[in-house]
Amino acid sequence: MLMYIYAVTGIPLFKEQTQYDAENLTYGKSFDGISNSFSTIFILLTVDHWYSLLEEGWKVPGLNKVACGAFVISWIILGAFIFRNLFVGFMLELQRNQKDSRDVTQLPEIEQVFWPGDTLFRY
Repeated sequence: MLMYIYAVTGIPLFKEQTQYDAENLTYGKSFDGISNSFSTIFILLTVDHWYSLLEEGWKVPGLNKVACGAFVISWIILGAFIFRNLFVGFMLELQRNQKDSRDVTQLPEIEQVFWPGDTLFRY
């Protein structure tokens, strides 16, 4: 839900960047539509190329640099740190529950085989 809100909010916020015609912008069309916006938000979730996205936004005249910077930084804080920690905590809790559910008394007993002393390695 939060990812959808950030994806929709990024479209009008970065509108000047998507409409700006410059050949040297790598991330110029990153918030062009909802699909590009979702992929950009996911890339920011992995904390990948976030500074390059902001640097290119600073090159575009008419773009609100403070709002775009606050948008990216807040998504990194909320998305990357909170969601990643929740995911790791969820996985660790599942692993702990699996470990607790196994009962040691239900394990099959291993049958020990005793060899008679006089038949083994007899010369």
